[in-house]
Amino acid sequence: MDKPISSDVIYYDLLDKIINLRLEPGSKLSENQACLEYNVSRSVVRNAFARLTQNGFLTVYPQRGTYVSKIDLEYIRTALLIRISIEKEVLNRFMKKDNKEDVISKMEENINQQLKFYNENDYIEEFRRLDEQFHEYIMLSVETNNILALLNEHLLHISRWRNVYVKSGYRLAKLIDEHKLILDAIKENNCERALEGISNHIDTVSTVINSKGEFSHYFID
Repeated sequence: MDKPISSDVIYYDLLDKIINLRLEPGSKLSENQACLEYNVSRSVVRNAFARLTQNGFLTVYPQRGTYVSKIDLEYIRTALLIRISIEKEVLNRFMKKDNKEDVISKMEENINQQLKFYNENDYIEEFRRLDEQFHEYIMLSVETNNILALLNEHLLHISRWRNVYVKSGYRLAKLIDEHKLILDAIKENNCERALEGISNHIDTVSTVINSKGEFSHYFID
């Protein structure tokens, strides 16, 4: 007999669909439909829905139903500001280290893997992992993984935004080129240029959210 599907499995499956826009912001979710789809009881689905609601990915409107939360631009701006501040401080500490060769080698290999997606039009899962890994190499060489745990919720919302960003016409090539610029500055031991590169890489995203374009219905008015 197959093992029953847990609320954790449903949570992560729905989270993946939300982040990757297969469930678009503003779309309605049905508990009954989810029960049928996953072949589980209502209580299992409700636990998954409750967790997604707590994390800001679902919104419950009394008498209307449950909807995928629209993207809050003010939250994204704040999340990006937090990330810029943390990454610049971590990078500054990293640049002061004597032995950076091992981390640089890992970052070079990471970019080589990214190049496979240079002409990709979507922020696909495999590239998302490489993107996050590129930044994690610097963070984990300076701090413990506690800092990543603290950022986790922000990173999930930023990942959803990244998908909108790429769909808006900003190909993965732009992100890869920015990663290469940061790495080149690190290899040249040019701290100022590396910090500027990190800031531009992340803040470029925040400036784009002023122009919603065809995806305006994804955002809170």
